[in-house]
Amino acid sequence: MSARSEPDTVPGEVVLRLTDVVKTFPGVRALDGVRLEVRAGEVHCLLGQNGAGKSTLIKVLSGAHRPDSGHIEWRGAPATFVGPQAAMRSGIATIYQELDLVEDLSVAENAFLGHEPRRLGFVRRVFMARKTRDILARLGHPEIPPNRMVRSLPAAGKQVVSMARALSHDARLIIMDEPSAVLAHDEVGNLFRIIRELTAQGIAVIYISHRLEEIREIGDRVTVLKDGRTTAADLPARDTPTRDLVSRMTGRNIEYVFPNRPADEPFGAELLRVDGLSRPGEFSDVSLRVRAGEIVGIAGLVGSGRSELLETIFGARRAASGSVRVAGRAVRPGSVSAAVRAGMGMAPEERKSQALLLGEPIYRNVTLATFGRYARAGFTDAGRERAEADRIAASLDLRPRDVSRPVRTLSGGNQQKVVVGRWLLGDVRLLLLDEPTRGVDVGARAELYQVIRALADSGVGVLLVSSEVPEVLGLADRVLVMREGRLIHEAPAGDLDEDTVLDLVMAGSLMEGAPA
Repeated sequence: MSARSEPDTVPGEVVLRLTDVVKTFPGVRALDGVRLEVRAGEVHCLLGQNGAGKSTLIKVLSGAHRPDSGHIEWRGAPATFVGPQAAMRSGIATIYQELDLVEDLSVAENAFLGHEPRRLGFVRRVFMARKTRDILARLGHPEIPPNRMVRSLPAAGKQVVSMARALSHDARLIIMDEPSAVLAHDEVGNLFRIIRELTAQGIAVIYISHRLEEIREIGDRVTVLKDGRTTAADLPARDTPTRDLVSRMTGRNIEYVFPNRPADEPFGAELLRVDGLSRPGEFSDVSLRVRAGEIVGIAGLVGSGRSELLETIFGARRAASGSVRVAGRAVRPGSVSAAVRAGMGMAPEERKSQALLLGEPIYRNVTLATFGRYARAGFTDAGRERAEADRIAASLDLRPRDVSRPVRTLSGGNQQKVVVGRWLLGDVRLLLLDEPTRGVDVGARAELYQVIRALADSGVGVLLVSSEVPEVLGLADRVLVMREGRLIHEAPAGDLDEDTVLDLVMAGSLMEGAPA
């Protein structure tokens, strides 16, 4: 990790001050007089709903956007960052929620991208690999080879590489946007260890997370954004109750708002049947059932095979053995089109790279799975597309509502709404959801929970994966626990608690047994 051995900032000294910062886009005032003050050696937490302006603020600080007005002071002097490299050179590094890695470069090449160590014009690859190895070891991941291609890494490994890139610079402020979103439960503690080590050196950290328990554990102070404005500042992270933080963000006073489960489990016939599904190195001999109108949740650590299982059921990966049946009919393995014809829909974990056409308008992304409905004689009925997409946008409270906007301009939570909304237009019978609320604010979560439960109430079967155990327990009717590629326990959600599930996924010492 690159860091000055003798910090040239005094702990507690204000290193970043924003005053009345404004940024507008066509039809949207993303930042409307934002105020922010960050001190050396602190973890400053930034909270706000999706659409509150957090992503735009990050891009202003990282040099990707220039503010229309307002004042930015960095380390005691007025600052204007003309681009991301300028911000980096000034000592501001950013780790984005959606990883900005180059898949076909190595770990070391990504870590030092844009500032490769050179001698006589040649890249010092051996030196770069050694420095990368040192950074990875300090991050607690010495097992990642510096020369390995990033494409071959799992999501958690890519997150570590993104952190290594930020730490390869001589940063005095590191912005972390949902850094724990793809990390396993036991890896979050290691992340916090690294953050504490950084702040002990006088480095400031802006920490953005929707997991409020993380804010209380790692944060020092909190600033809250709402509708592009600073609505609260200088809140003590550890002493401000969760209820108060959520209320300031959303007007609500609870973090998880789950819809009621059906009282008598009025589930229909068996809809999904998976028997003996295996992929070497990912999961083994998995069998499960989902009935019409039932929500089944899979709990497990990152790397346990959860996401790979869902992708295999959906046909994005081919199983080595086993079978998938929908409504009693076999689904051709390794074929997404066959899965969609059978009535499956899927919202994958990596929405930007796997589910969205970022340059296309919102309405085209919403109608992507049902595009044939709007085409006739070689022409598309764009007006009907927009009308249908606008109906879905209204039902999901998409913000902004203009369905002609490029989907890339939406915040992460609103992009996820587009992915889920896509299947509301289709004749979906089985919905597979991989981390459906990853990066989604507490208000939008409740809306997505209502949508998922409404789909189940209409007879749709739902199979979901989530890293947040309270979400699995609160939303699912039945829970499957997965560890090291195997389903090790199954129970009604009401019969489990968070401690029991965490014990199962991490150690397996309680109640372990084959699924019933």
